[in-house]
Amino acid sequence: MLGKDVKQEIQTAYSALLSAKGYSARYCQKRMIADIANTLGGVTMDEEGNRLNDQHICVIEAGTGTGKTVAYAMASLPIAKALKKKLVISTATIALQEQIVFVDLPDIARHSGLEFTYALAKGRRRYLCLSKLDQVLASTQSDNHTLAFYDDEFFPEGDMPSEMHRDLYEAMLASLGKGEWDGDRDNWKSEIDYAAWSPISTDHVQCTGRQCSHYENCYFYRARDQIHKVDCIVTNHDLVLADMMMGGGAVLPAPEETIYIFDEGHHLPDKAINHFSNFLQIRSTQSWLESLPSMLEKLGQEVGEVGNLPMGLGQYESACADLVQSLENAATIFQQLEVDAEGNDTDRRYRFKGGVVEPHHRELSQNLLQASQRLLGLLQHLEVALDERVTDTQPGDRDGVEPWLAQVAAASARTQTGTALWQDFMIADPDNAPPKARWINFREGAELMLNASPVAVNDELEKRLWSRCFGAVITSATLAVGADFSRFIRRVGVSDDNRFTALLSPFNFSEQATLQVPAMKTDPRKADEHTDEVAEILPGLLKGVGGGLVLFASWRQMFRVVDQLSGEFLERVMSQGSLGKAEIVARHKEKIDRGESSIIFGLASFAEGIDLPGSYCDHVVIVKIPFAVPDDPVGATLSEWIESKGGNSFQEIMIPDAALRMVQACGRLLRTETDTGTISILDRRLVTQRYGAMLLNAMPPFRRLIL
Repeated sequence: MLGKDVKQEIQTAYSALLSAKGYSARYCQKRMIADIANTLGGVTMDEEGNRLNDQHICVIEAGTGTGKTVAYAMASLPIAKALKKKLVISTATIALQEQIVFVDLPDIARHSGLEFTYALAKGRRRYLCLSKLDQVLASTQSDNHTLAFYDDEFFPEGDMPSEMHRDLYEAMLASLGKGEWDGDRDNWKSEIDYAAWSPISTDHVQCTGRQCSHYENCYFYRARDQIHKVDCIVTNHDLVLADMMMGGGAVLPAPEETIYIFDEGHHLPDKAINHFSNFLQIRSTQSWLESLPSMLEKLGQEVGEVGNLPMGLGQYESACADLVQSLENAATIFQQLEVDAEGNDTDRRYRFKGGVVEPHHRELSQNLLQASQRLLGLLQHLEVALDERVTDTQPGDRDGVEPWLAQVAAASARTQTGTALWQDFMIADPDNAPPKARWINFREGAELMLNASPVAVNDELEKRLWSRCFGAVITSATLAVGADFSRFIRRVGVSDDNRFTALLSPFNFSEQATLQVPAMKTDPRKADEHTDEVAEILPGLLKGVGGGLVLFASWRQMFRVVDQLSGEFLERVMSQGSLGKAEIVARHKEKIDRGESSIIFGLASFAEGIDLPGSYCDHVVIVKIPFAVPDDPVGATLSEWIESKGGNSFQEIMIPDAALRMVQACGRLLRTETDTGTISILDRRLVTQRYGAMLLNAMPPFRRLIL
C-alpha cells in the first residue's frame, strides 16, 4: 500500500508546482493524480519486489485542459522511485515526446521539488552504426559485397551510397572525432535524408552487440546504458512494442521492473496490430534470393572454412533455387486472383473473405513454408558458426568476419519473416477466436505483396505486456464512448476489473463553443452530390473566419472540393499534400499573426496531434461522419467475423470508432479555457439516422444548433 510519506511527497510537490506556476488546482487533474497513485500504490509485492495482484492498471480518459502530463508525472515519479521501479513514459507522436522531455519534465523538476533523472530512448535506427559507416566508406562499386535484404536498402544502379554521400560521411567522421556530434540522427546539424542514413544505421537483427569491434564506442549502447541509469525514460509506443517482440528487456528495462505510462493510449491497439503483422513481396524476394549464393561464395573466399562453407555452397544454391522456383509458381497462381481485385491501376488488392485461404492456396503455402524452412536452417547454422568465429577472435582481428555476421543475420531474419508469412497463409484460424486478415496487393512491375495481420491483439498485449508489467497507466482524450470503455477494453486487452475513469473536462463547453449541423439537401452516401454541395456552402460557412480547419474523410473528396473553389476563398486555403504537415501549420500561424485569414484542408492526421489555440482555430468543419474505410482489410475481416457470430459490426465497431474520431476532431477547437468557436458537421445523418443521437451524445456538451 502507498505509504504516508509518499502521499505527502506527492501532495507537497503538486502544491509547490502550482504555487510556482501561479496555477489553481483543477478537480480533474487532482482526481487523475489520486487514481494513478491509488492504483500503483495498491500493488502488493512479495519480498523480492514481484507484483502479486492483478489490479495494477489504471485507464483514464482526460480531455484537453486536464494537464495529463503533470498529473501522471506527479503521481508516478515518487511511487516508482519508492518501489525501485523504472518509469517509462510512452507516446505515439514525436511532438509529444519532445514536449515531455524538453519542456514538461524540466519544468516539473525545476518547480516541484521532486528529484529525478530522465532521458529520451530511441531505437537503433536513430543512431549511427560505426561498423556500417566503416563498411560504406571502405567499399567501392567494384568490390562492395553488401547485399540489400530490404527494398529500402537498394540504390540506383551505378550510384552506391559510398559515392552518393561520401562527403557527408567524411563530415560525420570529422564531427565525431572533434566530439561535436553524438551519433544521434536527430542531433546532426542538418536534416539527413533516408537514402543517406539507411546504409549507416542498423537494427537489432544486423547488430552484433558485444561481438562488434566498435562496441565500446557504440552510440546506441552508450545511450542505452544511460537510459538504464535514469529514473524516467521517455520513448514511443513502437519502441515499447518492439521490445516486447524481442522478449522484453532487450532495449528498455524488463516489464516486471517497469511502470508504464501510455499517453495517447488510443493508438496502442493499432500500433500493436502493425507489429504483429507479416508481409512478403514475391518479386523482390526472388531478386535477393538469386543474389544470396554469390554473397555466400564471397563470404567463403574471405573468411575461409566456417560452418558448412565453402564446401557446402551447393546446398545454399539448391535451397535458393528451389525457393525462387516455388515463389514463381506462387506468383503465377496468386496472380489469377487479380481479376477479382479492387483498387486503382497501380495498386489493386484482393482480400480473402473472412481471412479464409482456399485449400489449394494453403497447400501452395505449405510447400513454400518447407522451402523457406530449409534455407532458414542453413542460414541459422551459418549464423551460429560465424558468431562463434567472432567470439573466438581478438577484437582487433574481427574486421574480416564481423560484417559477414551482420549480413547472414539479416538474411536469416528476412527468411524467418517469409517463413512466418507462409505459416500465416497455411494454418487455418481456430473457430473460437478472431481470424487473421489475409490479402494480396498487386502492384506495378508484376509485384505481388502478400499480407497477414491479426484483427485483434488483446490476447497478445495481455500475454506480452499487461500480465508482465509491474504497473501501467493508459491515458488519452479519447478512450471511451460516452464514458463506456467496453470497445477499448476489447481492443487493448486490459481486464475490466482494473480502474477505469472518464474525467470531466475543465472547459465550459456550452459557453465556449457551438456545434451546428447546417441544413443540407444531400446525403453523404451520395458522394458526388454531397461533394458539390460542400464546395458550394464552404465559402459562406467560413466567411469572416480567421483560422479554420476543414476535415475530410477522403483525398478524393478534398481534391474535388478544391477544384470547385475559386477566387478569394481559395487563396485562403492550404491543403494537405501541398506541403508537409508541420509547414502547413507554421504558415497557417504566420498568416493569422499577420491578421490574415487562413483555412487548412486536411484528413485524419489533422484531426489530432496539432495545437491551434486561440485565434489559430475558431471554426472546425467535419465534412462527414468519419466511418472507417470499408475496404480496409483488417477492419473488413473483423466485421465479417463479428457478423458470422451473430453480432452487428456497425453497432459494435463502426459507430463507436466514428464517435471517437469525431471527438478527436472536435478537440482541435478548444485548446485552452479561454478559446471559443464553432464546430460544423456537414452530415445530416446525425439527425436523420437512429445512430445519429448516439454520435451526438458522445460529443462534449457543446451548445447545439440544428438547422
